[in-house]
Amino acid sequence: MQERQSFEYPNPQMSLVLKHFYEEHPEVVDRAGQEFFAHVQAMQERVEQKKIEALFNEWFVYDFHLKTGKTPLETYAYRNPDDLDEGELDLLQQAGDSNYTSHFWVGKVDPGMHSLELRECSDGEIFEVLDVTASQSVASNAGIVAARLIKLDDKWFFASDPIYFMPFPPLSESGKGQNFSDVVKLHYGMWNIPPAEER
Repeated sequence: MQERQSFEYPNPQMSLVLKHFYEEHPEVVDRAGQEFFAHVQAMQERVEQKKIEALFNEWFVYDFHLKTGKTPLETYAYRNPDDLDEGELDLLQQAGDSNYTSHFWVGKVDPGMHSLELRECSDGEIFEVLDVTASQSVASNAGIVAARLIKLDDKWFFASDPIYFMPFPPLSESGKGQNFSDVVKLHYGMWNIPPAEER
């Protein structure tokens, strides 16, 4: 039996990056917002505002490029306006250098070790991701997650909440495959298809 994992989660100070740009450079945030929402315009009608803001903030920190060609994260770490110590700056740099976004199959989940085995959908590369909440709430082999991962001190973490998680429906009564209407309902959410015997 494995010993329960015990460690402190590293905490790159992303909130300080956001605070700096929102307060000191609101025009940059506005320009980034126009670019981001031009890309994902349709989503605004279907996703709650709090989730949209979280997605925008993550994209802004890691992916938006300033006129210098640098991201807000790189710029903040270089300027260090809040006088972070070397360890805090190192975590920011590690997050920026390692961040990786993709779709992953959820493999083995170990709540005791706070870990999830994620397999990259396109090439099968395996990432062992540490996350207390996800490891307690997601079952092994339960679906696909789309997320940004960051590697801090040689351990992988979610950069923030995953973009989305798509669970797999349970197997059909035959034990093979899945019920068609379950798959449709899972994908489209609002569909309410009655069982065949009621149609």
